[in-house]
Amino acid sequence: MWGHSDAHPRIESINEEEPSITGYITNSIKNWLRDINCPSWCKHYSVQDDPPVESEGRVGRRRRRADIIIESNVKGRPEFVFEAKRLRKNGYGVNKYAGSEGMGCFIDSVYGSRYNETAMIGYVQSDSLDHWKSKIKEKIENNNARLELRSAQQNITVIDEIQFEWFSEHARKAIGRHVKIYHILLDCIC
Repeated sequence: MWGHSDAHPRIESINEEEPSITGYITNSIKNWLRDINCPSWCKHYSVQDDPPVESEGRVGRRRRRADIIIESNVKGRPEFVFEAKRLRKNGYGVNKYAGSEGMGCFIDSVYGSRYNETAMIGYVQSDSLDHWKSKIKEKIENNNARLELRSAQQNITVIDEIQFEWFSEHARKAIGRHVKIYHILLDCIC
């Protein structure tokens, strides 16, 4: 939430690209973490923007890149992996969000395979957040076989300031474990 609230004024138009928005958010988080008045628990975390991830058969510039990874400095260096997609009319709809480069990255164990929880962020650039939440939930329900949906989607509140949060749980056949995907929609309308 820190990253989004500080980054929102920098978003200049509905044509703002996903990497730019992600960069604004991660830079804002880094600034919070560097602040002398930051809560003491923050010393255990770092944030990475567009880091390469290990992927079989991909090396160098061909490696896949998660959008945001928040890493802890405790033993094992656990991470929380976020994939982000723009949501707006004319080419940035729910198909990309729920597709192989969106949710599919987690379901297919491309990102976050060590973990049972990950997150999708929707950068809403047109219509309302409620509109996109409804469209995404409908897409997940209608494609439950392909997306390996294991239980009903559930609305949740993790952070009070974020009004549009829910999660869905999916099988990951490649590794034999389920993944809970948290869905977060952020207002990126100028």
